[in-house]
Amino acid sequence: MPSPVETAALTYIRASAERDPVARAALLEACFAADGRFVTRSRVILGRAAVDAMIGRALADPEMLGFRMLSAIDAVGTTFRYRSVVDRRDGTTMEFFDAGEIDADGRIATLLVFAGPLADAAG
Repeated sequence: MPSPVETAALTYIRASAERDPVARAALLEACFAADGRFVTRSRVILGRAAVDAMIGRALADPEMLGFRMLSAIDAVGTTFRYRSVVDRRDGTTMEFFDAGEIDADGRIATLLVFAGPLADAAG
């Protein structure tokens, strides 16, 4: 049986691919705190509704084919992390590293999203 943090991460991943707005909203309600934060290097998206709208815009982009996981979900205690990639119609991809934390209710309180691969350390 998955832990609460695994359940939240898996549900969020399902929501991120869900094109039906009603189904996506239900998935996000189950896994993302109403006042949760989605943090990138350039902006902070506050609240479940704003995250839902952002996902909807991304899925509506005709250049986006979808995304796929590049790693297993590493989930321990209240934190999780995973790598994924967005596939684009022109054959290019964009890699992401996401890390998050759930709250006492088992919903994502903070999701840190890093776009682009992490460079190897200088030798």
